[in-house]
Amino acid sequence: MATDTDFRTALARVLHYEGGYVNDPDDPGGATNKGVTQKTYDQWRDAQGLPRRSVRDITDVEVEDIYYGDYWLKSGADKLDMPLALIHFDTAVNMGVQRANQFLAASNGDTTAYLDARTAKYQQLAVANPTLSKFLGGWLHRVDSLRKLATPASAAVAVLATIGLLLWRAWK
Repeated sequence: MATDTDFRTALARVLHYEGGYVNDPDDPGGATNKGVTQKTYDQWRDAQGLPRRSVRDITDVEVEDIYYGDYWLKSGADKLDMPLALIHFDTAVNMGVQRANQFLAASNGDTTAYLDARTAKYQQLAVANPTLSKFLGGWLHRVDSLRKLATPASAAVAVLATIGLLLWRAWK
């Protein structure tokens, strides 16, 4: 089962990919800051009894609270072990809690199957809506990064192969 430290690790990873304020006309999510859409921010502020304001002005505390309650807990990532908890949380943020839960159920918790399903869905989205194809490279890079985290042995082999290649070149 994931811990609070796991949530913080996962949150840092998600924020690495989500970045700052963006309002891309081709993104169906509209105005977004740190991965939180204006719609999500409005709903959260309404639930807190706070006046609405631009997502551009979201605070780090609000971001953490939204991600913890609306994505980490609602998706059930808190009940999973790492790295599956991270993968599931990242998917919930990027594709929605419902879709993340569909991937989790279909994959039976297997990280490879989960990430394969996510990749296939991104490709399907880009084909169905060509304006989204401009995001495909970034989406696939994000999945590849998660795949490497999920298989640390693969990352270690890649490092060792690189060191071996460098040594061979220096010797030659």
